[in-house]
This record gives sequence, structure tokens and C-alpha cells, in this order.
Amino acid sequence: MRKTKEDNTLLASLAVFREIYNAQKDVYGIISVFLTELIRNQALYSFSLNEITSKLNSTYEFEIPDAVVRTSLGRLTFLKKEKTNYEVSDMSNIKGQSVSETQKAILSSNQSIIDNLIRFTEKEKKEQLTDTQKEKVSHSFCCFLLDQNNGDEYIEYITAFILENEGDTEFKNQLNLIREGVILYSGIKYNNNLNDLGTWRTELTIYVDTEILFHLAGYNGELYKNLVFDFLNFVKEINIKATRKLIKLKYFTEVRYQIEGFFTKAKYLVEGNVSPDPTTTAMVSIVNGCKSPSYVIEKKSDFYVLLKSLGFEEDTYDEYYSDYNNKYNVISQEIDKRVSEEIGEDAGQYLKFLNYISIHRGEANENNFENIGDIFLTGNSTTLKVAWHDLLKDDGNVPLATHLGFLTSKFWFKLNKGFGKNHVPKSFDIITKAQVVLSKVLQDKVGTKFEELKSQYKSGKLTEAQAKGRIIALRHQVRKPEEIKNDIVKDILSVITEDSLEKFIEEQSYLKIKAEKHEEENLKLLDELEAKKGIENQYLEAKRQILSEKTNLRDALERQRKKLEGKAIKKYQNLKIATICLVVLYCVLMVAAIFYYTWDKMEKYTYIFGGIPIAASVIYLILFERSINPIKVFDRQKQKYINDTYKEFEFDISEIEKVEQEIGKLKNELNIIGGNLRNIG
Repeated sequence: MRKTKEDNTLLASLAVFREIYNAQKDVYGIISVFLTELIRNQALYSFSLNEITSKLNSTYEFEIPDAVVRTSLGRLTFLKKEKTNYEVSDMSNIKGQSVSETQKAILSSNQSIIDNLIRFTEKEKKEQLTDTQKEKVSHSFCCFLLDQNNGDEYIEYITAFILENEGDTEFKNQLNLIREGVILYSGIKYNNNLNDLGTWRTELTIYVDTEILFHLAGYNGELYKNLVFDFLNFVKEINIKATRKLIKLKYFTEVRYQIEGFFTKAKYLVEGNVSPDPTTTAMVSIVNGCKSPSYVIEKKSDFYVLLKSLGFEEDTYDEYYSDYNNKYNVISQEIDKRVSEEIGEDAGQYLKFLNYISIHRGEANENNFENIGDIFLTGNSTTLKVAWHDLLKDDGNVPLATHLGFLTSKFWFKLNKGFGKNHVPKSFDIITKAQVVLSKVLQDKVGTKFEELKSQYKSGKLTEAQAKGRIIALRHQVRKPEEIKNDIVKDILSVITEDSLEKFIEEQSYLKIKAEKHEEENLKLLDELEAKKGIENQYLEAKRQILSEKTNLRDALERQRKKLEGKAIKKYQNLKIATICLVVLYCVLMVAAIFYYTWDKMEKYTYIFGGIPIAASVIYLILFERSINPIKVFDRQKQKYINDTYKEFEFDISEIEKVEQEIGKLKNELNIIGGNLRNIG
């Protein structure tokens, strides 16, 4: 385990890394800034590639490959390469950003956050932490920010602390600065060639576990679903740019068996009308709304259709147990025994899928993410812990299994997306990460309590009614990630840190006694409520009667309006007919005159009579600055007929609008009264 000082140095370096990115927009340029600072501060006039790489990594706690450092050194104009060494031409001319000053400021800010975290942990645990415990809190916090799987201690306090400070913009920005620095840095760490950023050139098969597939369908909540689709969008973009399928998505046959078993269990639960395990969010989502087993079958069918539509295929490879692949096996009695002892359960189920990935990789270069060829994507924290075990992963190598955030950040980095206006995946946000992790910790803790509850029921310590009641209470404790907000963090932490069901049982007893005390008061209130209900019912009936009268009045006014408008429309129709007749008569007379007097005599009169309307229109346009629109003229005349008819019969059209408003007001009042009655009831 790294020391606290080393952890803090790395976090500060990564925050500086992210800040420099804003100015450089190029990873080689960022590393060049660090190299410039290092050469100037340590007065390095001559050095080899290995020496400068070692100094860079030890000073800032980086693990940057030689190849990346070599290219970055080529950006420094004050260096000359002499055989295997680099020589500084003029130290006095070296200028650059002050990395060390920025790093010191960030170190101080980070230390302040860690101090607050320790105080928060002590307050919630109600005990003073020893120096060793403080060291563990600090280390776990750094591992959380660095996406490492060896810092599970105190994780519930770390995530609760982050979420409680969600409203502190400066705090959140500081942690996101580190997170974004981690993403940039890890992109470099597992990629020796940064010259082709923006494209993906190699084939990669991603084998997905059951939990991620359920995330995809939204069974574990909207946040998980959004995180998976962020990842899938990058996969789609890579494949479109490559014009062929470079990134393939598959699931093992055993995963299909798990899915089938899951839906079969859901069907049994619906058939037996039994509540599912409250900790299995996906099962609760599937069972909800299923009135019969056929609904479960439909959901399963829809699930497989969704997988197919998004390009997921079942793995068809059948040579996992052939003699040829023995040399790639990662399973042995020694590994199985040691890993099982460390995780406290049988490691075989986790090693199986990791072994499949090892066989697929074969002789692949495992220290370059683009060249690994195959990887297992899982949401299971134990699988990840096993994949990061020293016996299965050499230092600097890409693990056999990884989580969603790792792949999303690698694709984002490789596609050279950048920060700023571009869409940044939601998984990059520190609050999202805290919600996901705390939700998982809560789910595991409730699962432990659920197992304890089942044990007590089987031993006869609890009746069936008591067990069912407590299952319902446990189900209410489970939260999807998006449901975890800063206002309920303390309640969640209380559930996680309680070691058994004893507190829950005490609370149930207290509530029972409290309910009995309030029962008499409730009976007294019942009579008062019934009386109030009677008054409200009378008032409700009166309002309904008024509403009925107003509705009848409105209907009568509407009938009267329609009759009057009918009279006006008749006048309007007569006007249109008369106008049409005049136009037709004019045309007939003109044609008859032409035939009677001949065209030679009528030609000039035809132009005169034809030009009169045009001249009149032009004069009207000049005088009133608007053209004559026959349609608008007729519309105005139609409205005039209607208004004149209203006046003739002394009909006030505004009465209808007034009655409509009164009806709307009465309906609102009836809704309020109805709500009051429901509350009373």
C-alpha cells in the first residue's frame, strides 16, 4: 500500500495534469510542462531517457511509459540529443508554467478535504480514529478517486461525505478536477502510442456480465442505464468511423444461463405471489407490474430483443478446455485457495470468466489497452477485486476484468473527446460515482441483514408475519443510485453501519408501543373527522348543484348564440351569392357586347373597364398603404353581420366567457373539497 504522502502527491499531480490540459489540449504538451519543471528545478544538464522517466515518475508518482516521455522530450526546443543522452543547451532560457507552486496549492486543498473527511468519519462512528485508521481512510479516499479496487475500507463514510457536500461547488470542482486528471493519466498509462488519438484501430471483444446487461435494460435504475449508454455510444462511434465492427459485444453462455435462471425465478415468484429479495433491484423491477407468469415471459423476450438490437451476441467459442489452451489458464489450486481465503468465499465462480478472458488474450500485449484483444466488463465488485489480485495481474498490465467507468474513460480518451463543450460521460462526475458506490454498499449491507432475517425465521425466532413485515421494511431501505441525495445520506449511513437486526427490532417494538398510545387519540379524532366530513359533503353537494345550474346556463347561451350566428351566416351567404352574380353578369355583358359590337369597336372599352379595378386598387394602396384582400374584406363583413345580429337581439357574447370562468372555478373548488374528504377518510 502506498503511503499517504505518495497518494496525496499523485492526486495533486493529476489535478495539475488536468489544469495544464486546458492550455495545452495535448497530452504530450502536458508531459512536456512537467519535464521542463523537473529539468529546471533539479538542474539536469544531461540525462538519458530512462533517467528522466524514472525521475518524472518518482517525483510526481506517475507511471508514464518511456515511449510517451521520449515523444514529449522531442517537444522541448532547449534539448539536443547526443547519442543516447539529452543535453540542455541553455538552462537560463528555460521557461514554463510553475507546476510545483500549483501542486503545493492543490496539496494543501486536498489535505483540507481529507482532514474534513476524517472528522466526518469520527463524528459518524462516534469514536476517535487512531493514526493507522486515519491512514487507511486517506488511502481509501485516494483509491476511490483513482478508480482502484484496493481501498474498500471506510468506503461508506467516504461516499457519504462526498454526497453530503454535494452543494459545495468548490469542493465538487476540486474532486472532479482530480477525477478528470485520473482519466487523462490512465489513458496515457495504458497507451504507448498517442499519435493516433481520434481513432481506434484494433479489434476488441468485450464480454459483458449479467449485471451490466440488466443495467442496459434499466432494471437497476435510470442512472445505471445512462452510464451503459454513454459507453455504448462510444462503441458505436468507433465502429462507424472504422466502417467495420472493431468493437464486438458478447456474453458467455454461462451468463445466458444466469439470465434464464433469473427470469425463471421471477416467474416462480409471480406464480406463488411471493415478494422478491429486496436487495435484488433487477428482480423487483422485473416482477413489478407482472399480473401473471406470461408477463415475465414477455419481459424476457423484450430483453433479448433489446440485446440483439444493440449488437450483443452470445459467445460460441468451445475450446476453453482444450489441451492447447492449458498454458493460458489462470486457475490453479494455489490461486483458487489463496484468493478464496482473501475474499472470504469460493473464488471459483469469479475465476472462471477471468480464465476465459486469459485464454482469448493468449499472447496479447497486456500493458497496452488497445492490444489486449479481450476483456470482461462486470459490475461485480468481487470479480474486480479478484481480477486485480497480484497472482492474476502483473504491475502495469490491463486487468482481465474491468468496470464500466474504465472502458468509458478509455474510449473517451482514445476518441480525443476533450472536456468543455463536448458531452462528458456522466460516469466522470464524482457525485455520480459516489451515488453508485454507496448504493452498492447499501445493497450489500441490506443483503446481509436479509440473510440474517431468513436464518432467524428458519430457526423459529421470528413468525411468518414478523418476517414478512421486516422484509418490507428492508425493501424500503434499498435505494437506486439516482435516489441517493445528500438529504438522506445520514439515514443510509445508519442502515449500513448497524451490524445486525437488533436495532431494527427495537425500532419495531418502539413503533408498536407508540401506535398503541396513539390509538385512543385516533378514536377521539375519528368522531371529529366524521362530523367535519358531513359538513364537507353538504358543501360539496351545494357546489355541485351550482355547477349544474351554471352548466345549464352556458348550454342555453350556446344554443342562443348558434341560432343568432345562423341568421348572420344567412345574410353573409346572400352577400356572397349577390357578389358572384354581379361578377358573372359583368363578364356576360362584356362578352355579349364584344359579339354584338365586334372586337374592333369594343377593344378600347374592354381595356378601360378592365383597368378600372386595377387603378382603384393602386389608388387605395397609395392612400391607405395596404392592398385590398377580398378574403379579409368578406371576413370582416361576416363578423359585422354577426355583431349586428347580437346587437339586434340584445345578446351579450361576454356572458358565455364569464360563465365558463365560473364553471372552471367551481370545478377547482370541487377538486379541493374532494381532496379534503379523501384526507379525512
